[in-house]
Amino acid sequence: METSEQALVGDFAAVDEAMRRHAAIFAAHEFLFSGMSMEGSPELRRFPVYRFRNERTSLGIEIAFFAAAEGLNGGFTVLITKPVNQKLDVEDYLDSRGSAASTERFAYRDPGTDVRGFADDFLRMLGGMLDGELKPILDGEYFEATPMDWMGYK
Repeated sequence: METSEQALVGDFAAVDEAMRRHAAIFAAHEFLFSGMSMEGSPELRRFPVYRFRNERTSLGIEIAFFAAAEGLNGGFTVLITKPVNQKLDVEDYLDSRGSAASTERFAYRDPGTDVRGFADDFLRMLGGMLDGELKPILDGEYFEATPMDWMGYK
C-alpha cells in the first residue's frame, strides 16, 4: 500500500497501520490499493475510506472506518462496487444470509476499545470472507447489489 498524503492520529492512525499490515489480503484477490480519503463533514463526523480496485473484474472494495464517539457506534463498513453505481454492502449481504455472528464484528460501542486490536481482528475476519463466501463475487462470477435501507425516509 502506498503512503497516504494525510497525517492520521489516534484511532485513525491505528486503523491506517492495520490496513497497511493486512494489504496482502486484498492483493491476493488482485485488488490493489487505489487511495485513501477523509470523507464526511467536520460538523458531523469525519472518517477515512480506503479504496482497492481489481482491473480484471472492474470491481472495487471501499472500506470506511468510524470511531465510536458521543453515543455512536464505531466500526467498519465494506462495500464491493461495480461500475454503473452498483454496490454490495457486505454487512447487509451477510445479514441477509443469516451470518449474524460475522456482522457483529463490524462494530463496537465502547470508545475505550483497543482500536488497533479491533481493526486487526476485523481485517483477519474480512480476509477469511474474501477467501470464502465473498470469493465468487470477487472473482466476477456474479454480483448481488444490496438495496439501500432508507430507514423510513424514502
